[in-house]
Amino acid sequence: MHRASVEAANKFFQRHLPGARVIADLEGELYRAFDLRRGSWLQVLGPSVWWRGLVALCRGNPITKPTGHELQMPGAFLVDGQRIHWQHRAKHSADHPDLNEMLAALAQRS
Repeated sequence: MHRASVEAANKFFQRHLPGARVIADLEGELYRAFDLRRGSWLQVLGPSVWWRGLVALCRGNPITKPTGHELQMPGAFLVDGQRIHWQHRAKHSADHPDLNEMLAALAQRS
């Protein structure tokens, strides 16, 4: 899910994850349901974020126009029905989930 416009998300996911199915949550209802809150300025623009941003730029990921939801903290969840099997709640905006950990949780669930 994301809080960007459908057009912006389509452009992003066509480049980074073609074939992905995502949900546009412009009002933030799902973010609130998963208790993902707005971050502080330190969580969004702190030293860890600047470093990860520099790494991303060096890897060819440009800075894009703001969406209006830059303070929204991200998270990743493995959900089946009403049960959350695995979750990652970002400590700052550049705190990405460990995908191997998520895949291991998915394999245990199967």
